[in-house]
Amino acid sequence: MPQTDPILSVIERHRELYARLDGATAVSAKLLEGPEFDAADEISRDRRLALAEFSDVLIRSKPTTIAGAIALSRYVGSLPSWQLSDDDENWHQVFLGTLADALISL
Repeated sequence: MPQTDPILSVIERHRELYARLDGATAVSAKLLEGPEFDAADEISRDRRLALAEFSDVLIRSKPTTIAGAIALSRYVGSLPSWQLSDDDENWHQVFLGTLADALISL
C-alpha cells in the first residue's frame, strides 16, 4: 500500500491558515475606522502571525515520499513570497536545503 506523506497535512494546514487570514482581511476591508475596524484588524494581525509562524514549519518540513516532495515543491512555488517569510529573506535557501536533505533519504 502506498505511503501517505505527512507533508500533505502541512500543506493543507498552510492553506487553511491563509484562508482564515484572507477571510479576516476581507472583513477589515469593509469597515471604516473605529472600534469594529480595530477589532477586525487585530484578528487579521493574529492570523497573519499564525500564518507566518506556520510558514516557517512549511519551509522546514521534510517530505517522506517523492510525491510529497513534488507536491511541496509545486505548492511553495505557487505562493507569493510574503506568504512564506517576512523575517527571513533567505527562506528559499532553507527550503531548498531541507528539500534536498529529504530527497537524499528517499
